Amino acid sequence: MKKSLLAIALIAGIVSMMSCNKNDKENSMEGVCYASVSEDVLKVADVTLHYYDVKGQEATERMTTTEWKKTWTTTTLPTKVAVWIQITPKNAEGSGNYKLKAVAGVGYLFTNAEGKKWADGWVSTDPYADPDNVTAADVQAWCSKGSAVGCEVDAKGMGKQIEADFGGNFWFFGDSFCKWIMVITGHGEDYCEE
Repeated sequence: MKKSLLAIALIAGIVSMMSCNKNDKENSMEGVCYASVSEDVLKVADVTLHYYDVKGQEATERMTTTEWKKTWTTTTLPTKVAVWIQITPKNAEGSGNYKLKAVAGVGYLFTNAEGKKWADGWVSTDPYADPDNVTAADVQAWCSKGSAVGCEVDAKGMGKQIEADFGGNFWFFGDSFCKWIMVITGHGEDYCEE
């Protein structure tokens, strides 16, 4: 009788431990941020990438090659996955023509506490678009467009596209768009500096 009570207690303990371990698991999400630029972009501009890191904090990196990718896994949900390619023009040669293109993309894969991968999403600017043919005189205007994309993932793994605003990428059109709006609305261009 004592042996069977001990066996029942042992089995109950194992079952209890297994259920506790199962409950200790959390929903998680793998995130990826991706950026690519044409070689000519690196010739005529400095490229800074703004993105959300594993802690959901804004991080920045300088882009020195034509492709960049950052991946991470987090259990802190809800969270955002976003990237902004900030392109700051250098001095372009006066008579050159450049093929300029920038592609931003973000994605996620959600895994629930039971280990089932069941939700994912991807948002990108058009990766199939042809590069823009840009003269040296128009490089600055092209650079002010920038590229930004993002999505927000809730605690259940459902994602939705969001505006990826890191401050400074006003409506994805940059400073020239702001100045144009201020002039037509009767305000001075210096409102964009504030």
